[in-house]
Formats: sequence, C-alpha cells, structure tokens
Amino acid sequence: MAVEPRTPQPLFPLHEHDFHEIVIVASGNGWHVLNDEPHLLSCGEVFYLRTGDRHAFDEVHDLYLTNVLYRPNDILLRPDRMGPYLQPTAAEASERRYWQISEHVLDRLSALLASIVRESQKPDAASELMAESYFVQLLVTLWRERFATDGCHLSPSARLTQVLRYLRHHCTRPIEIDEVAHRFGFAPRSFRRVFREATATTPHDYLVKLRLGHAMRALRATDDKVTDIAFASGFNDANHFSYSFSKLIGISPSQYREQARAARLARPSA
Repeated sequence: MAVEPRTPQPLFPLHEHDFHEIVIVASGNGWHVLNDEPHLLSCGEVFYLRTGDRHAFDEVHDLYLTNVLYRPNDILLRPDRMGPYLQPTAAEASERRYWQISEHVLDRLSALLASIVRESQKPDAASELMAESYFVQLLVTLWRERFATDGCHLSPSARLTQVLRYLRHHCTRPIEIDEVAHRFGFAPRSFRRVFREATATTPHDYLVKLRLGHAMRALRATDDKVTDIAFASGFNDANHFSYSFSKLIGISPSQYREQARAARLARPSA
C-alpha cells in the first residue's frame, strides 16, 4: 500500500498497472482517459482503477490529486469484502466510475491519508495491519460521503460541489450559467471567482469541455454523423462545435474518430 500525492499531476501517457488505485482530486482540472473514455476531472472527484484499466492524463491545468495504491490480500483487504465499496455495479457504468465529495470531506481524508503514510513507513510487525485499518476507514468514508445531496444551508464549497455535479449530469442540455449560480445560492460574480479558484477554469470553459467529452465518447462508440453528435452533446451550432473541438483537441472531430478507430484496430486482442 502506498500514498502518492501529485502536486500537480503532469501529463501522463496511456498506461496500466498491476495494482488497484483510488484517485482523489483536490483542485484544478484535466482530461482523464479511462479505457478509451475521456472524462473532465475537477475538484472533489474520486475514481477507482482496477488492475488492467488503461488510463492517461491530458490537458491538465493545476490538477492536484492523491493516488492511493493497494493490492487486495487475505486479511482486511479481501476482494469480496472491499468490492461493494469500490467498484460500480453493471448499471453504474461510464460516468459512474467517478464520484463527487465535498471540501469538508477532503479535509477529513487528509488525516487518514497521513496515518496510512505514517504506518506504512514503520518497521514493526503491526504496521501493515494498522495501515490497512486506516485504509478501510478511508474506503468507508468515501463510500458514505460520495453521494452528495442538495441543501440550501451548505457552505460555498459544498454548494460548488453541487454545481459541478449538476453540470456533469446536465451538460448536454441548454444551460444558463447565471441561472445555475442563482439556483445554488451564488451571486454571478462571486460564483465565477469561487469556480475559478477551485477548478482553474471558468464555468463556460468547463461546460464546453464537458460537452466535448460527451462528443468524444460518441465519436468513439457510434457511427452517428458529426453534426448529430454536436447537437446531442449540447452544441447548438455544428461549426462552433468543430471549432471548439479542433481548438482543444488539435484535430477535427472526423480525424479524432479515424484515429480512435485505427488505434482500436491496432490494439492486440486479449
């Protein structure tokens, strides 16, 4: 077991591990590609990686995160015991590989992470078991707190958590940023300041990236026309979609689809 902070996380090419991993995002934003599925990461997100998952980090902007690496064993970390708290069910695929927690939970996790590090470095016979016990506490805390609920008396950071969750789940629909800010109790100017401090980007750019992530997944998984994908991803103008896509990704949507298909065909079968 090991705890590895990434402060910040650099660009990292596609790779896989022979161990499991929990990733906790503290701040900033960046693209995470998991098993060919791109997802825009930002503060307060948590996701789990299994042995054999292929993933990469791209277009990172002040992305600060912590990796918790571990291997199941026959003591506390038995797969049958840990599985329900780590991995989504078959009905919770794709976006459900990512969960949201609030800032106050991030603060609570810091103490548990520090305890895991401290015990992992001790030489006595009980240190491994103690580190695993702290890991179990971390796991249960994440499981209990990762389902956020709306609340009018939440702190600004907790309300921002709800904004991010709302944008992720409604990004393909028409969205007025100022209306979203008001809905979660923010004045427009303070909302933009709080949002940029937490995510290192603006609400508008964040929403565009979410929509582009939806489009990239559709380009990989379907044969739908590029124009249809643009509209289905929340863009009301196909030209604007192509411009935004090329500006961020560096190639056109059609070229992206061709490259994704070529890479899939070139990959050796299991």
